[in-house]
Amino acid sequence: MDVLPCGHVARASRVRLCRHLLGPDGPPDDIEYVRVLTGRGIEYDLCCRTCDRAGTAPELLVVCEGCAFRAEEDETGMVGWRGRPEIRERPEGHRGEPARLRLPPALRRPLDWAALPGTDGAAYLFLTGRRDLVRFDALSGRFQRLATVSVPDDTVERPARRVEISLRLRPHLHVSRSGRYAAVVNDHGSRGAVVDLRTGRTTMTLDGGHYGTHIMPFALAFATHQGRDVMVHRTASNRLDVSDPATGDLLTARDATRQDDPEGRRGEHHLTYWHGALRISPDGRWIADNGRLGYPGVGTTVWDLRRWLEENPFESEDGPSRRSLCVRDYAWNRPVCWVSESLVAVFGIGSDDETLLDGVRVFDASTGTETLTFPGPSGDVLFADGRRLYSDGDEGLQIWDPSTGERTASVPGFHPRRHHPRAAELAAIQDGDLVRLPTAGRP
Repeated sequence: MDVLPCGHVARASRVRLCRHLLGPDGPPDDIEYVRVLTGRGIEYDLCCRTCDRAGTAPELLVVCEGCAFRAEEDETGMVGWRGRPEIRERPEGHRGEPARLRLPPALRRPLDWAALPGTDGAAYLFLTGRRDLVRFDALSGRFQRLATVSVPDDTVERPARRVEISLRLRPHLHVSRSGRYAAVVNDHGSRGAVVDLRTGRTTMTLDGGHYGTHIMPFALAFATHQGRDVMVHRTASNRLDVSDPATGDLLTARDATRQDDPEGRRGEHHLTYWHGALRISPDGRWIADNGRLGYPGVGTTVWDLRRWLEENPFESEDGPSRRSLCVRDYAWNRPVCWVSESLVAVFGIGSDDETLLDGVRVFDASTGTETLTFPGPSGDVLFADGRRLYSDGDEGLQIWDPSTGERTASVPGFHPRRHHPRAAELAAIQDGDLVRLPTAGRP
């Protein structure tokens, strides 16, 4: 091997550096740098802010893998990206065109809405401004009020920090996989209620805790276990439970002496983590939690839901299946979705919200391993149907192959906000119309 410009006889790194990032112990602690994309996938070089602002192409040196590692070992100095990543294309078109159906006046500006599974065809549930829950059949245009929900007043203290002011209280509608139960909760708040859609009866009132919850969505997700509906929900800022939505019965009771007590003493299974948006894998085995680790860290964590319910009631705190997939600063409420029974996609490449590159990282829940990272997907929604990943960019829907990272199609002007797996379609409300587009569906 030859002596590299960094002065070492070693294997050359694919990452080149400007000379200001070189040093025996890495760059100075206070130096800031940018990642300069090369146009090959998401490969990049590094240069300091001085070289970046010089107005000419920086001189980049080939260095060894050790020098490249030390240059960005502490990512707090990373302040942005330059250039564009390579978006790999495999055009194959997309079946169908968006279909529009005029919504009834009361449903054109709902507080929230959701796919209504458990029924034939394409039905959706709407939460109106009067707190009515209305079923709408997208094939016939018929609608029916099923219940009225009352969510208790929320009194969460909301610190006046700049990053948190925009996270206003908002209602969020969740529907069980059978289509029988609905939960309405206050995202960035603490209260909620569960309704039986067959009878219209409120079966549970919810309290998700107060500390730090003004930043996170109300952690709640429905799942199916042993043939019945169950509901995972936050009962304190750092505690989740599973309940029977029909009765409110607790399914994850723990030994109180091993938890935090009312006087603030920490128990054996204390969790320094604030639960956020939850996503259940298609087969119901895994749960992904996009929660908060202190301030400002946001982490995506997974664990085995079946093991939690059947073997270890502390699985959500520190069980053997619990794994942290990634941590990013200030990346509140970025989208996460399951692309298969065990693979979960997390939006954003990078470690800080201000320097995230549009794209996704795909992880295997069973091992915690990152299996694929690819650039391109953008926006604030991610959906998957077992064959394709769907993102909402500035120009409209973008469709990706999550096994290769290639973009396979786009639908300009269509900005989906909901995925209906049973009906195999994406949907949006645009100008008072329900707009629907078929997905690729499961193989």
